[in-house]
Amino acid sequence: MASKKRKLKIGVFGAGRGFTMIKGLANNPDAELSAICDYYPAYQERARKLIRDAGIKTTFYTDFDKFMNHDMDAVVVANYANEHVPYALRLLKSGRHIMSEVLACQTMAEAVQLIEAAEASKKVYSYAENYCYFRSTQEMKRIYKTGDIGEFTHGEGEYVHDCEPIWPSITYGDKNHWRNNMYSTLYCTHSLGPIMTITGTRPERVVGFEGRLEP
Repeated sequence: MASKKRKLKIGVFGAGRGFTMIKGLANNPDAELSAICDYYPAYQERARKLIRDAGIKTTFYTDFDKFMNHDMDAVVVANYANEHVPYALRLLKSGRHIMSEVLACQTMAEAVQLIEAAEASKKVYSYAENYCYFRSTQEMKRIYKTGDIGEFTHGEGEYVHDCEPIWPSITYGDKNHWRNNMYSTLYCTHSLGPIMTITGTRPERVVGFEGRLEP
C-alpha cells in the first residue's frame, strides 16, 4: 500500500501582499498553511476570516522571531518590498525553502548575500515576479517557442501604474514608508520579467539611471 504523501508546511510572512498566497495555500491539497505573520491588525483579521471560512487551522503571529521558530518547511516572504533580504537570509540559514514576493533585493550587495545564502543552504529559492505568470505572458512564451514570430532582437517593457488614488491606504500615512522614498529604478521587474520569461534570455549588461523633472 502506497504511503500518503506528506503535505508541505508553509508559512506566509506578510498578510497584505501575501494574501493571494494565503488564499491559494488555504485550498491547496498538497500544502498545509501552517502559520501567518503580520503586525497589522486589519490584515490579520482578513486572513483569520479566510482561514475560518476555509475550515482549516493556522497559527497567527505578530512577532517574526516566534514565527520563524514555527514548524515550517517553506516560507512565502511578502513583507515590505525593500525588506525581503534580511528575513530571507535568516530563513534560508534556518533550513527553510523560500518564495520571495517582489522585490528580491534592493542593492547589488543584497543580491550577492542572497545568492550566496541560497547556494549555501541547498534549499529552493524562488523569486515570484508575478507578471511572469500572467496568462498573456505565458501565452506569448508558448507562441515564441513555436518560432512563429521570429527571433527576439529588441524589446521594450513599460509598467505604468497610477497609484495616486490609493496612496494613503498603501503607505498608511507614513511619510517614511518605502513607497515614499524609493528611486525610479527600484521596481523594474514588472517590465523586465515578462520579456525574460517569454524569450528565455537573460541580461548581459544593465544600466540604470534616474532622470529629473525640471519645474
